[in-house]
Amino acid sequence: MRDQLDPTFVFAEIERLRVTYPQIWEDGDEQLLLDSLEGSTDLHEFLASVVDRTDDAEEIIDGIDIKMDERKARKARFEQRYEAMRALAMKLMDHAGVRKVVLPAATLSIRAGVPKVIITDEAALPPSCIRTRTEPDKVAIKERLMRGEPVPGATLSNSEETLAMRTK
Repeated sequence: MRDQLDPTFVFAEIERLRVTYPQIWEDGDEQLLLDSLEGSTDLHEFLASVVDRTDDAEEIIDGIDIKMDERKARKARFEQRYEAMRALAMKLMDHAGVRKVVLPAATLSIRAGVPKVIITDEAALPPSCIRTRTEPDKVAIKERLMRGEPVPGATLSNSEETLAMRTK
């Protein structure tokens, strides 16, 4: 095992990543990475820097997930408010016997709705009223291929090496 890295190789790989995944550098991390790695040719030191960057990315991913969950909950509250206010306006207008109200910000009117389909017994529907989606069952295909059974139109890929990274 070589503990020293060829800086040319390192920078070529970073450039390959920059070209392949330009979006990962949008937060200005490219120059920071290049600055921190400049002159660093020790494999362990370099990999420690890579682990730091993966840890930072993971923390940001977790933070974004939390924010997205909060935003989804907030969106759901506003959707409920939207529906509740519309229902309230309709009930008030119906109770007052008014079918149309003109306001400075909006015109409200009660009109006939569109009929909706209600399925009362799905099993009783005729085949022409059933939509079927066909897609490969990759789990079943893999199981058959792993048992050595041929599956026309499918094959197993070569397994790729992956990196296990356990942080302390």
